[in-house]
Amino acid sequence: MRPKLAEVAQLADVSEATVSRVLNGRPGVAEATRRRVLDVMGDLGYRDVPSRSNTSGVVGIITPELENPVFALFAQSLQTHLASRGMLPVVCSATSETVNEQDYLEHFLSTHAAGVVVVNGRYSQPEIGYEPYVALRDQGLPLVLINGIHAPSPLPAVAVDLKAATASAVRHLVTLGHRRIGMLIGPMRYSTSLDMMEGCRVAATRLGVECDESIVSETVFTFEGGQAGSAQLLEAGITGIIAANDLMAAGAISAVRGWGGEVPDDVSVIGFDGTPAMSYTAPKLTTLRQPVDRMSAAASALLVDAIDGNGVSQTQVFAPELVVGRSTGTVKQVLSTEY
Repeated sequence: MRPKLAEVAQLADVSEATVSRVLNGRPGVAEATRRRVLDVMGDLGYRDVPSRSNTSGVVGIITPELENPVFALFAQSLQTHLASRGMLPVVCSATSETVNEQDYLEHFLSTHAAGVVVVNGRYSQPEIGYEPYVALRDQGLPLVLINGIHAPSPLPAVAVDLKAATASAVRHLVTLGHRRIGMLIGPMRYSTSLDMMEGCRVAATRLGVECDESIVSETVFTFEGGQAGSAQLLEAGITGIIAANDLMAAGAISAVRGWGGEVPDDVSVIGFDGTPAMSYTAPKLTTLRQPVDRMSAAASALLVDAIDGNGVSQTQVFAPELVVGRSTGTVKQVLSTEY
């Protein structure tokens, strides 16, 4: 005999949806809750309950390299939120030197994983787009995407508003008297770089300051990339730098010192991500902090909905927080290229 959902739900003090997940052996239910539902069903004399799921209960978390602290933060936060829902998170770092993202995705599909969360995946390159992910979804692998979203996403996703974030950084520098602002961005094949450029351009035009292609440095997302990319900006006589992540911003601070200047006396620097490690830069970094935990919680909820067949193709957008440190200040002088 199959139990009546409403009857079991009332006695177990859970929703009917939770009872359905337990009854069908689906992940997304805390173990204590699952046991309580099964106990109630046993007390009611029901025995016809599936003993296992068609899925493994494993959830994949695929990130780029974990050397970037923000990806480690997302991995840790996602693990916490997914585990609390009765899932077994497995973190995979996809790089050119290890296993690539597509191989991980196909592995999770072939092993009947419950679902996958992808952070800043290859979809962030518009020429690749969403099609490979939609194909996997259509084969039965629930997917949720975090960041790197361009155009309307056909899959559930969460993203930080990069255009608004960059505009906020520009406004902060303008209030301090800066009029020539440089950008340290990643390769232009990524939608994140395009969004930051657009945010800077729109804000600069509105505020009557310079932020154009002549003072944008395209580099790699590392400390060394920030160092190398800042040389072009310093030669252009900028007084403020907005970096695509905190590591690049730390590299920019190092580059300014290498030119004989100081931050913020000669050049102000703003990072992005708000990773805890950046609290230890000297001076303490001004940065745009991503709400990693709230984004991870939202992504976890979206994945559970997708696993339950209730997923919708929506993108939840989150605003970053400008955290003002000591790496930004009023304009005092333009750093001379003669250093």
